Amino acid sequence: MPPDLALIVFVGLPGTGKSSLARQLARELQAVYLSLATLEGAIVTLADKRGSDEGLSVVVQQGYALLLDLSRDNLSVNLSVILDSPAGDPAFRDRAKQLARSLKANMYLIECICTDERLLRQRIEGSSQDWAAYQLERARFVRPNERRMVVDTAESVYVNMRKLLAYLNQPEPSSTSQ
Repeated sequence: MPPDLALIVFVGLPGTGKSSLARQLARELQAVYLSLATLEGAIVTLADKRGSDEGLSVVVQQGYALLLDLSRDNLSVNLSVILDSPAGDPAFRDRAKQLARSLKANMYLIECICTDERLLRQRIEGSSQDWAAYQLERARFVRPNERRMVVDTAESVYVNMRKLLAYLNQPEPSSTSQ
């Protein structure tokens, strides 16, 4: 368990196992789990009911803003929070860092990758996403250069959870590790 209040932000492309690992970590730490995908789905449903024709970028922006608002609410009552999102935008990560600082919470970035291309493709196609569209998204994705832990989800959840818990128990987040 992290020593103090924590904001844990998962970063990575679709299919890299962020959600599975973030959910497992939330269960283990008994932390609040917040998913960008869930919020985006709710925003799109609401927009459809209201007849709004907002673009995807607006939905994503609103989803990220809601993630931070909900994180603030939970951190302010002393509950650690795990954010499950691509978190590819450095501006979002900066706002998350500011939020954590303002509430005296430790912030941890965890980047998920999957080095097993066959497994990654299976995950992408199993989620009904198009592999070619994914390749375009992957080409545009900018990996964070901030301090973070990199987790290869081609390894078992058990192995990755051991690594994550060791990382989170360090007094301060360490440099990039894998």
